[in-house]
Amino acid sequence: MMLICGIPAIVAGLTVHEFAHAWAADKLGDDTPRREGRLTLDPLAHLDLFGSLFYIISSLAGFGFGWAKPVMTNPRNFRHPHRDGMWVAGPISNILQLPIWFIAVLIFGFVSSKMGLDSDNAATMAQYIGVALSLGIVINLILAAFNMVPIPPLDGHWVLGALAGKPVRQFFDAIRPYSFILLLILINFPNPSLFSIILRPVVDFAYLLVILAQGLGVWLAG
Repeated sequence: MMLICGIPAIVAGLTVHEFAHAWAADKLGDDTPRREGRLTLDPLAHLDLFGSLFYIISSLAGFGFGWAKPVMTNPRNFRHPHRDGMWVAGPISNILQLPIWFIAVLIFGFVSSKMGLDSDNAATMAQYIGVALSLGIVINLILAAFNMVPIPPLDGHWVLGALAGKPVRQFFDAIRPYSFILLLILINFPNPSLFSIILRPVVDFAYLLVILAQGLGVWLAG
């Protein structure tokens, strides 16, 4: 159920995230994303087939890891290649989506309370919709936090490289070929994994926002 209900949020979150990277790069002087058709909110332009399949399989395995197509850029087109911050545009876009999902959860709580969805069929359908909207908050907050972890190829490693200088960038270049394996290890091991420890406060805060939105909706319904 969680996998299916999470599809709208993960598609929207990844699409807007990659569009934000493309838009920021375009504004900073690199037309590569525009020429490659990435300045669009069409999910098909951003979703990666293998990354999507891996997300489904890994979700069934219990850890839910996937990716979209990276936005390709030409650093020579930027005025300050290591300082122009197109990398933070993605996580920021996920944060900016939170009010939309929050309001959606609030409205759903209001409507479901007013309509008294208490029959079995209505309750089941309402539950699916409620979970899907709630996951919009949870997934976008996780995407923002996860992508700011400074490990290639996540956005955070570009940010840290820009702030910390050439030695750090060289270190990231050295581990880049092994980054996928490194990420899988850090996501799954040890138990609890490093990523679960880092993201636990983020997840807790996300569900607090969900409870707040639902509660406000029910309260407004009287």
